[in-house]
Amino acid sequence: MNMRALKLALTLFFATLLQSCTEPLNWHANDVTGMMPDLKFSLTGPDGAGIDARALRGKPVLIFFGFTNCPDVCPTTLTQLSVVMKKLGQQADNVQVVLVSVDPGRDTPMVMKSYTASFGTWLLGLTGSEQELTTLREAYGVYAAMESSDSKGSYNVMHSAAVFAFDAKGRARLLITEVNDSDAVVSDLRQLLEE
Repeated sequence: MNMRALKLALTLFFATLLQSCTEPLNWHANDVTGMMPDLKFSLTGPDGAGIDARALRGKPVLIFFGFTNCPDVCPTTLTQLSVVMKKLGQQADNVQVVLVSVDPGRDTPMVMKSYTASFGTWLLGLTGSEQELTTLREAYGVYAAMESSDSKGSYNVMHSAAVFAFDAKGRARLLITEVNDSDAVVSDLRQLLEE
């Protein structure tokens, strides 16, 4: 083994040793640290302007994939997230919640702006092309499929209901499947805010 390899091996050993001495975080949600890619996208914001994921860095980000015509899952999840934001109090200003559309055909920037405003200023609605949104969904294993439309052209979109939590550096950290447990979500977000 050459000196460079030996130094690298020793550095990794001591880094692992030091890491094992730190207090582990007590997450309520599923810890996905290192299992999913960092947050990366370029989508369309509520005023039709492009928004890049880098613009959201500096604070934890919660992302929920849904759509404005959703009859139950989306409004329920967003209402539960509004409870979380209220419980965070002033700390809510340091968390960004994002609704990413799974229905770009109907979710125009203006439609998203109107819909998200009904929940609060804490919610940012993003849409984009079918390809942009599909690429982002595939990066995180999010399911979305349009059901067949009726004679009036109305349709529903079946989609995953989890919320993804990213830290202030844009790293995927948590998969939140129990948004209705607002105290647990608040606890997890406070840990992310303290990092």
